[in-house]
Amino acid sequence: MKIAAIIAEYNPYHNGHRLLVRQVRSAGAQAVIAVMGGDWLQRGEPALFPKRIRARAALTCGVDLVLELPLPYAAATAERFAWGAVFILSALGCVDTLAFGSECGELPPLERCAAALREPRLDKELRRRMGEGLSYAAARQQGVEALYGPEAAVPLARPNDTLAVQYLVELAKVGGSIRPFTIPRQGAGHDSASPCGGEGERPPPASASWLRQRLRAGEWEEAKPYIPPPAWALYREAMEAGHWADSARLELPLLAVLRRMTQEDFAALPDLSEGLEHRLWRAVQKGRSLQEILELAKPRRYAHARLRRLLLAAYLGLPAGACREEPPYIRVLGMNATGAKVLSMAKGQTVLPLSHSLARLERLGGRAKAFTAMEVRAADLYGLLCPAVPPCGTDYTNSIITL
Repeated sequence: MKIAAIIAEYNPYHNGHRLLVRQVRSAGAQAVIAVMGGDWLQRGEPALFPKRIRARAALTCGVDLVLELPLPYAAATAERFAWGAVFILSALGCVDTLAFGSECGELPPLERCAAALREPRLDKELRRRMGEGLSYAAARQQGVEALYGPEAAVPLARPNDTLAVQYLVELAKVGGSIRPFTIPRQGAGHDSASPCGGEGERPPPASASWLRQRLRAGEWEEAKPYIPPPAWALYREAMEAGHWADSARLELPLLAVLRRMTQEDFAALPDLSEGLEHRLWRAVQKGRSLQEILELAKPRRYAHARLRRLLLAAYLGLPAGACREEPPYIRVLGMNATGAKVLSMAKGQTVLPLSHSLARLERLGGRAKAFTAMEVRAADLYGLLCPAVPPCGTDYTNSIITL
């Protein structure tokens, strides 16, 4: 069986995601796996819908097996996000292909850029340019351009190309036989305020940001053409039942946590550097809203997304270094009959514990127990953002999704 994998957030699953699945199957894949972030995502924000609803939507729209990307990687930088997901796919032992969309739509320019990023001499160039006040992203792009030419750096100017390059970097690190496969990203651009913007499906895929805005506003008919019908029905049912996250509910509890923290607490957050903990602490003392804290704390060289991830880590109690170590297990969120066959293959080949049950994974002890505790706490805190607040511990008690 030829097995392809996709790394995604599905926030929400839309026509662009369906197009990638169809293209992967047309290229010969007999099964499609998704490694999906859970309730809290890479922007440092809650997902619009809980992970179980998003996993079910993916399974009803062409995906065969959904695995959860553990929280420390799902809410981390692009590098850590990609590394955690690629490591899981490699550890599964049966994946042939990693598929992704990209602006350029072809592998050679992405592979040239990935090779440049793996070169040791880039590190010195990065440190020098960041010392001059450039952001990490800008320093990396300029460093690659200076050392390897303008063409090598072109993918780093485009968001999906940048993530695609990172997947290639991580695939090279883990080794193995997983081959990359890319298609041109179609439709609206990343974070576009407009639903359309390209050729392909009719209508072209909309941006996930635009769709989230429409769904939160209850503008169902506007969003409907851009979401596969089975997913659209699931999302509408979830909204009507109160099973969605109102991100406005996060502000007060997050501010309460931040105001309790000491400078030492801020210093213990993951991925801090250059005294950023002091800026954060001072911003919390002065800021009267989350947005004001972000504006006060933001150095010129850092993006708001990085600060949001730090604040989220404070809120969820994520320890420094958790995303720098290997994932301790593989957790299954849902599957269909084909996905069950993939799991049967994987159980004889995987190098990590594999289960749908957090309770079973918790009993492994060590880092597995620490990761399950983070997941349960994060799910409980996510539930407080939903109009229909669930009880604590649902991440333990929810059963696997089977279609």
